[in-house]
Amino acid sequence: MKSGASSLSPTPLDDTASVSITPALEAETERLLSQRTRDIRFSPEMILAYRQKEWPQRSKISRAWMIWVALISMAFVPISYLLAPEFLVLTTLISGLLVPALHACAYLVWRKPRSATVEGLSLLLLMISVMMAYGFLAAAAGGTDDERFLTCIMYVNTIAIVVFNVDYVWTLALMACSAATFFGFEIFNPAIDLKEAIGTTVFYAMGIYAATVARKTQSILARKAFLMSLRSEFRSDALKSANHQLEILATHDPLTGLGNRRSATDLIEKLWRDPTISKASIAFIMADIDWFKRLNDTAGHAAGDECIRRVAMTIEDSVRLGEDAVFRYGGEEFLVVLAHASPDLAWTIAERIRCSVQALAIVNPGTDPVDGSDNLVTISLGVAFAQEAAAPETVAKWADDALYDAKRGGRNIVFLSNAHAADDSCHLQPLPHSPGSSATNSIGVVA
Repeated sequence: MKSGASSLSPTPLDDTASVSITPALEAETERLLSQRTRDIRFSPEMILAYRQKEWPQRSKISRAWMIWVALISMAFVPISYLLAPEFLVLTTLISGLLVPALHACAYLVWRKPRSATVEGLSLLLLMISVMMAYGFLAAAAGGTDDERFLTCIMYVNTIAIVVFNVDYVWTLALMACSAATFFGFEIFNPAIDLKEAIGTTVFYAMGIYAATVARKTQSILARKAFLMSLRSEFRSDALKSANHQLEILATHDPLTGLGNRRSATDLIEKLWRDPTISKASIAFIMADIDWFKRLNDTAGHAAGDECIRRVAMTIEDSVRLGEDAVFRYGGEEFLVVLAHASPDLAWTIAERIRCSVQALAIVNPGTDPVDGSDNLVTISLGVAFAQEAAAPETVAKWADDALYDAKRGGRNIVFLSNAHAADDSCHLQPLPHSPGSSATNSIGVVA
């Protein structure tokens, strides 16, 4: 059981894919979403946030593509035996070994986040290397196989442009290098002339450019979706924060930070429903600052508030951390709820509270010194234990009756109630004081 001042821990804000939500990002998000989609331009901070959030998906897609292309390349070896058996050795070296090795290198690069330059350059080098390898294989095969190989690599590069989510400049670079490499091998193809090479290159370049434009559109839409998700997170976090503040206001006392009467009721109901906690081990301590109205009237409300704050902190410091709960029950009245407590422990805690409050040495100018003692702020306390058949309200009344018996008994006293649920009328029978004891450290029993 936690202290009433700390029974509600703050709710941490959600961390959206490691994106640090800042006011600058929030302002930029709203500004960009107010513009046309095609005009969205990210600041360096927003680019960093976007790359952090999109990295897991980008990495997974790119690495999956590398694995599948490497597997397809190796599967091409037995197929090439049917198409061009005389080039089986060369096909095995290029398609079965070199191309999978290139994809494995790129795969290692994409295992952890890199800069945009490293990501884009790694993919560009991968695809150009693969194109060059298959280009030489096409040139060696010649004839219709030449065209078939070159068409396949252009097809693969077109798909790569759509799949790879890299900066647009690297997409353009990949498009230009693909078209240039294709044209370079086409002009050395003896089966076609220069016009056919130019025409075929332009034809494929138009297709790969269309893929580049599609990739750009997809990237813009992805960025807008990212902005909308950020805005949703901003609003969700703001709502969570507002709800948390409302919860604090509804369950905590604003002056002391302790739990209020409502949170005390909630905790007590939980204790009463908990079958693992014996009712006989639950104790209520009602505490009330002595002569507080006089302090308020003579020193002012500011001094009264400060007195309540200091007393509240003292009470909280006097109970068991993580075991007992302290609540501000009324104006200058406090409730301490103990679980797994014995009468000796309850009285020890109550007496510790009484002594600690007196040790604060807060002067109450509204009281007159008696018998030469200082006119200091003191506190009276009443202790009552729960019974199996007693409702929480009944136990609270027993503790309250014990408190007021302590008031009538001279104040600055701890009274322990031995009331039973069957007899709701409590009669005061003070215990006889031991020799040398004073009225300021006595204990009474309400029987």
